[in-house]
Amino acid sequence: MDVLLRFETTADPARVIEALTTTEGIKKFWTTDADVPSTVGESLRLGFKVAPAPFDLTLEQSDDSTVVWRTETFPPHWVGTTVRWDVEPTGTGANVRFRHGPFSDEDEAGMVGFTWGQILAQLKILAETGDATPVFS
Repeated sequence: MDVLLRFETTADPARVIEALTTTEGIKKFWTTDADVPSTVGESLRLGFKVAPAPFDLTLEQSDDSTVVWRTETFPPHWVGTTVRWDVEPTGTGANVRFRHGPFSDEDEAGMVGFTWGQILAQLKILAETGDATPVFS
């Protein structure tokens, strides 16, 4: 099962991609403890005070319209899942489609989906205003 979310924004698609692909961007909407790679094949490391270890994801794709990460080691229920962001221009902003999965069961995906909803809300605010509150600090 996958978590699928979508939102529309008045922000330029490039602002959304920048938020997803830079350490500064990730720290503004997701977590203040982040090390973001600039090259495909490198690891994205995200730290959370409530987690016993950092989340490690490998950057698989990064271009003007798509960012894809694959979870490698932690958290256990994420290992092997893919986090994908597709950003399409709309003429007045962008349409952002998000997919994370596959998860082994519906309950797992539901819990993850709730958190992703909060994270995407802050991403939208960041893209539109230039400032947001990270969900985790």
